[in-house]
Amino acid sequence: MKKILILITISALLLPGCKFMNEKVFKKRTAAKEYTAKLEQELAQKDAQFEMELSEIKQISQAKIDSIINYYENELANKGPKRGSIGIGTFYLVVGSFKTPAYATEYADKISKMGYTPEIVTFGSWNFVSAESYTSLKEALAGLEVVRTGITPGSWIFVGK
Repeated sequence: MKKILILITISALLLPGCKFMNEKVFKKRTAAKEYTAKLEQELAQKDAQFEMELSEIKQISQAKIDSIINYYENELANKGPKRGSIGIGTFYLVVGSFKTPAYATEYADKISKMGYTPEIVTFGSWNFVSAESYTSLKEALAGLEVVRTGITPGSWIFVGK
């Protein structure tokens, strides 16, 4: 009977106490937690560093893009007129092109009823119907998305030189 009681007592202390033994006696759990915390901290530091580098790259890239746009806008503004009624350095959002002037006029009236300010730009034998015109490429690109959604997805930008 004594042996059974001793066996039960030892079992009661060791079997349910594996967690206790690992944490308190062998300190395995604590070491693992410390290592995990250290790895998480290193990962957070590297992530913050990459985010900072990415932000710097974005700023540099945007500055380069703005510089290129400004350069080409200035180049277009400084060039002399090469076509009759086309505005120098003007960006036209073309929504239709026709060989027949009457068709272009009819389509321009339709675009006007939609709330846009259309222009008919003649280039060679073509009559381009423009929904809007801008003096800045940045504005034209923003307007292009609106025109593609509102009028026709085949809209494009014609640059007056």
